[in-house]
Amino acid sequence: MEIITSKNNASVMAAAKLADKKYRERERKFAFEGIKLFEEAQKAGIRFSRVFVTEEAYTKYAEKLSSLDKNILTVVSDAVYEKLSFENAPQGVFSVAEYFSPKTKKESSFVLLLDGVADPGNFGAILRSAEAFGIDTVYAGKNGADLYNPKTIRACMGSIFRVDVRRSEDIICDIKDLQKNDFHVFATALDKRSKDIRDVDFSGKIAFVIGNEGHGVSTEVLDACDGTVIIPMREGPESLNAAVAASVVMWEAARKRL
Repeated sequence: MEIITSKNNASVMAAAKLADKKYRERERKFAFEGIKLFEEAQKAGIRFSRVFVTEEAYTKYAEKLSSLDKNILTVVSDAVYEKLSFENAPQGVFSVAEYFSPKTKKESSFVLLLDGVADPGNFGAILRSAEAFGIDTVYAGKNGADLYNPKTIRACMGSIFRVDVRRSEDIICDIKDLQKNDFHVFATALDKRSKDIRDVDFSGKIAFVIGNEGHGVSTEVLDACDGTVIIPMREGPESLNAAVAASVVMWEAARKRL
């Protein structure tokens, strides 16, 4: 098989540009690294445009890569792979795939809304927890982190391919639509209405709102919710990391819904 050794190769340069959000959105493609994410994407039926591998990875993962069309699987030199890689310790497998539509469930009763969660690592970790605790749908606000950011994909460890994630153009409208469909919507925030999460009934259709890392849930969104919940903590820290807080809330609700 021919090995690409030029960093100026057109396909290599195009793949490297996928680190930029505007380019991803224009091309409707995204990139991620590692053999595990490759396998997870393949299981989910994600369409690959190109998979770049080093010679070492081509030999090591030959069986796992064998189903790829020869026009998609591309061997590159180590120097070329360095141009592509997002990682400090790459495995030598760099996948380029097409944007995809989430596999929606027929009926949702356990929903998470993200109001401006900006850090892609937090976003990815939340998606990973959402899958683990049985969230049916995640609404991601337009002012938050990009679903296809390489850091989001790495942090979610493949959950992106299995969780129903929907881009929300207007969180308040989504909340109102959920309420019309008999959902009770709670924000995680400290205000005069806040209830200890341990004392809340989470049966039936439930939705939670997680806010921005620095500013929390916006006032307008808070006003649209049915109530607010807090996670009891010792004195000292003012708040939890957004991904941690989301995971605690989801776990507590899931525990009560079993």
